[in-house]
Amino acid sequence: MLSRFAALMIGCAALLGGCNPTTVGIAASPLFVEGQQTNLLSTSYAGADQLSVQTKQRIPTSSTLRILPLEEIPMQRNQKTIHNPKLGQLMTDQLHARFQQLGYQMVEGDARGQVSGLYEVIGKQLAVRLRMTDGRTGAHVGQYDYWMPITSDIRRYMDPNSGGIPVYQMRDGLDQMIDR
Repeated sequence: MLSRFAALMIGCAALLGGCNPTTVGIAASPLFVEGQQTNLLSTSYAGADQLSVQTKQRIPTSSTLRILPLEEIPMQRNQKTIHNPKLGQLMTDQLHARFQQLGYQMVEGDARGQVSGLYEVIGKQLAVRLRMTDGRTGAHVGQYDYWMPITSDIRRYMDPNSGGIPVYQMRDGLDQMIDR
């Protein structure tokens, strides 16, 4: 009985191994596999790509698009509110650049589509939610949620006391934990 179960599990793993997680409804990407170094630019671009693919029927790439600044859900640590505005501004700028590369006409006022988002530090992870809405109706036409580990690439744009993780500082190009 055990050998049949093991064979069944191995067969299932082989069949599912080639599936892209986004095809089965999970907002994840091979870019975010744990243990691999996460590049903030690549993840922002991947988020823009996913939204563009999801919404191309309703908001084609030749449309006008407005990118709103990503909003942070601030964290509380030791009865203090911690904000990471540099991180949000950087991701907003990266999304703007990628959508422009994809062919959208970027505008500051009324637009056919509008991209907004939230980000939050949760433990050692950064959670990001991107949404695209129809500028005419206000209806949500696409959403992409993803998580990424907080690496030194991300941490350099964060308040040193954020993250619910040990406090780090950059020294000699390396992250080093400091005692507080």
